[in-house]
Formats: sequence, structure tokens, C-alpha cells
Amino acid sequence: MDSSALDLLKEEMNNEETYIKVNSIHRLKTIATVIGPDAVKQQLMPYLTTLIHEDEEVLFALAESLGSIYSFVQSSPNSLLNLLETLAGLDETVVRDQSVKTLNDISKTLSDNDMINIFIPIVMKLSAAENFSSRVSACGLFASAYPRAGAMKEKLRNKFLELSHEDTPMVRRAAVIEMRKFARVLEKAFLVSDIIPDLRNLAQDEQDQVRTLCIDSLIEVAKLLSKEENKLHTLPLILVIGDDKSWKVRYHFAQKFPAIAQALGKDITESSLIQTFVQLLRDNEADVKTTALESLRSTLHFISRDRVQTLVFPTIEGVVEDNSLPPKVKKNCAAALSDLGGSLGKDFACTKLMPIVLSLINDDNYEVKLNIIQGLGKLASTIGNDLMSSNLCNILMTLSKDSPQWRLREAVIKSCVDICKQLGDEIFTRSLQDIYFNFLIDPICEIRNSGVQTLTEVVSLLGDDWVTAELLPKLQDIYHQRNSVFRITVLHALSKLNLTVDQLTTMVYYAAKDNVPNVRLVLCKVMKEISAKSDISSLKNVLQELSKDADKDVRFYALAALR
Repeated sequence: MDSSALDLLKEEMNNEETYIKVNSIHRLKTIATVIGPDAVKQQLMPYLTTLIHEDEEVLFALAESLGSIYSFVQSSPNSLLNLLETLAGLDETVVRDQSVKTLNDISKTLSDNDMINIFIPIVMKLSAAENFSSRVSACGLFASAYPRAGAMKEKLRNKFLELSHEDTPMVRRAAVIEMRKFARVLEKAFLVSDIIPDLRNLAQDEQDQVRTLCIDSLIEVAKLLSKEENKLHTLPLILVIGDDKSWKVRYHFAQKFPAIAQALGKDITESSLIQTFVQLLRDNEADVKTTALESLRSTLHFISRDRVQTLVFPTIEGVVEDNSLPPKVKKNCAAALSDLGGSLGKDFACTKLMPIVLSLINDDNYEVKLNIIQGLGKLASTIGNDLMSSNLCNILMTLSKDSPQWRLREAVIKSCVDICKQLGDEIFTRSLQDIYFNFLIDPICEIRNSGVQTLTEVVSLLGDDWVTAELLPKLQDIYHQRNSVFRITVLHALSKLNLTVDQLTTMVYYAAKDNVPNVRLVLCKVMKEISAKSDISSLKNVLQELSKDADKDVRFYALAALR
């Protein structure tokens, strides 16, 4: 045995600097390897138990590192598990949580004998401890203990239910949280006879935090039951919680509604849950309404078209017409409309949804407009060519040129590409092309760069004929009429196209003689990009001339392009 490693640990643990102690604890596995299993049991473990009064950071590192030396004491793990039990009863939450995690990790490799004789007694002792922190930690160990508890299963079930009825709210909260894991390892009979009645009581708990946590546990329980069992057992509870008096509980219910619908299935959602969800969309609390609108997008595929048209859509109309609502409600409403269109069907969307779209795209709030614009591509897939009314086109043109918010202008440019994907080249050329080209002359660099990045996609959709007939003449026109930053944008655009040397020549020669050094510099960079995918050797003389340019940066990039 090499005792120097252990001596060094003790020396470093006497240091006043916490980070030195923590680093030393993190080397426990190395120390254990050096001193060997016997010394770990006889010397290291007794010493580690004396560190229980160290700072929180040290104790957290200890709780984390004990798992790494478990293999050295596997034949008799009592001392290690007992130390973790002590750590799990401390006041510091992070230390307790890490101790529980380490105990659960170790439990997977314990022998059946150690599970019955050591691990489960630890669970029971923590559950019966006077300090609530130990009982909180105990809740997190039941799911690991129960599957291998044998004759102790009934005692574990009863003890868990006892913890969930505790007077101490922190223990009840911990029990409800861990109920999700515990439910997965319980036999279905006990799930129905024990857990669901327990949740029924907890769903009426005086603490709204406990009632809120019940929602997540009910979702997990519902996943484990059949449709008929859910109708009988979980649905009544879910409906009660969905109508809770606390807006915080309703908020969480609205947030989790897609997961609830997934767990209970489409039939139950459509027949029994949709009314509760619609009530959340109409909730008096703006935060609940906002969250319900956010969840709507993930919920629509659980609801039939008829239900969406008759129940959901009228509620959306009410939201749009209510000018007293804060902007965040309409913002989420605008975001949901693009998904709503697919569930409403083309005819309904054309006649009923489009007026709302046109209303919100003219809203005073920037985020409302932005969400509507970003959803136009999805709406195009539902509504088709009818989306591109002259009214909408005029609005998009105005926004792309005159909106003071640059992100709106950028969103319009990107929406043109999204709509093109859905409606094709004819609609793009007729209605969107002039709007799209505005990115080339936008004063904001981010928009110009963003537009350039979309060119590859647009060209793949519209083809080389469109480039020759529409894009190239536009680029040439802008190059000759605009200032240097727009000329630079034109050059960057050229790098995204598959042009012939003949198509490039005129523009290249003009740029090579440009009186702004930055334009000539960008030309060198662009020619290097183009040469990587096309043969432009006939234009090599341009780069040779630029390599003698009066500007040293231009010369540098010209020489780089020639290499």
C-alpha cells in the first residue's frame, strides 16, 4: 500500500482554499487505485466520514465522487452507503440531490442481498428521520428500491404514500415529483388502487405548487394505462386540475396540454378535453391565455377539423378582436395562425382566416407582425395562390422597403422564399420578385447578407433561365446605379450563382476598375470563391492587374486568389 496518496489528501483537506479541497476530492478514484481496496475500506472510508462538516462545495464533490470508488468496496459497501445516507440528510439541497443520484446509480450494481439488507433499510431510515430534508431525499430512492424489494414491497408502498400525505409541504412536493418514476415500476393494480387515489387527494392540496406538480405525475400515470382506464381514473382528475382556482396551476396545465393530449390519446382529447383547453384560451389571466396559444400549435393534430372550426377558431377571433389584451397574447396568437390554417382547411382559411392575417400584419406591435410574416410559407401550403392577394402583396412591399424594424424587412425577404417553395416560380415572378429584390438595396448589412444566403435556394427553385432573364439584369442595374455597399452586395450575390465567364466578364471588369478599394477587394474574394467551382481562367488577367493595385489589401487578396 502507498500511503503517500492518502497523506496528500489529508494535507490538502487541511488547506484553507476550498478549490484545493474540491480538486482533491475529485481525485478519490486515483487515490483508491493507488492505495488498494483494503486501505480504502480500513483508512480512506473512515477518514471521509470525518469530512461531513466541510463546506457545501466540498460535500457536493464528495457526494459525486463516492460513486467512483464504489467498486473498491463492493464486497462490503456499508460504510460508503452509510456516508451517502448522511449526506442525503443534510440541509444543502445540491448535496442531497447529488447524494440521491449517486445512491440510485450504485443501486443498479448492488447484489440482491445488499439491496435488501443495506439499501432498502437506508430508504426506510431516511423516510422516518425527524429532519424533513432526509425525508425529501428518501422520496427519490423508492423507484430504485421497489423493483427488487421482494417481501418489502408493501412496506415501501405504504411508506411512500405516507410521505405524500406529510404535513411538511416540501416532502409532499418531493413525493409528487418522484411519483412519476415510482409509478413506472409499480404493478398496474397498485397504480390504480394506491397512486390514483393519492393523486386525487393531492390534486386538492392547499398548496398550489403541489397541485401543479400533480399534472406531470398524472401525465406519466396516463401513459401506463389503457384508454378505458384513463377515461375512468385519470380523466376526471385532469379535468378538475384544468379548472383549478389558481392561475399558476392553470398556466402549467396549459403548458403541458400537448403532453396531456399525447398521453390520453386523440379520442379522449377530442371528446372530453377540448372544452377545457378552449376555456384556457379564454382564460381571464393573460399569461394562461398566452401559454395556451403557444400550446395550440402542438395540440391541433389531436383535434378534428370540425372541432377546430367550431370551438377553437371562434376563440381565436375573440382574441384578435380584444384590444384590451397585452401584446404577448396577440403575438402568440399570430404565431399559431400558420399552423391553424392547415387544420381549418383551404376554403375556411381563405374566407375566415385571411382577414385575421391581414389584420394582424397591420398590427402596431412589431412581434405580432413578425410572427405573421414568418408563418406565411405555411399558410401558402394551405391556402395556395389565393394567399397572394394584391392587398397582402402591397403590405409586404411596403414593409420590405419602409419598415423601421430591420428584422421585419428581413422576415419579408425570407417569407418570399418560403412562399416560393409552396407556390412555385409563376407566383414568385408575378407577385414576389420585386419585394424579394429589395434586400439588395437595404441599408442594413444583416439583411443584405441574409438575402444573399437565400439566393442559392431561390435559384434551385426557379432555375438558370430565371437568373438570366430576371436576376442578372437586376444585379447589373443595381451595380451601375447604387453606392459602394450595394455594389459589394451584388458581387457577393454573383458568388452564389453558376454563371458563365461571358455572363461574369462585364461585371468583373467594372468592379476591377471601381474607385472604392473595398469593392475591388471583395471582387478578389468573390473570384476566388467562383474559381473553386467554375473555370474562370480567362479572367486571370483581371486578378493579375489587381495584384499590382495601389491598395495593399487588394493586392494581398488578389495574390491569394491567384494561388
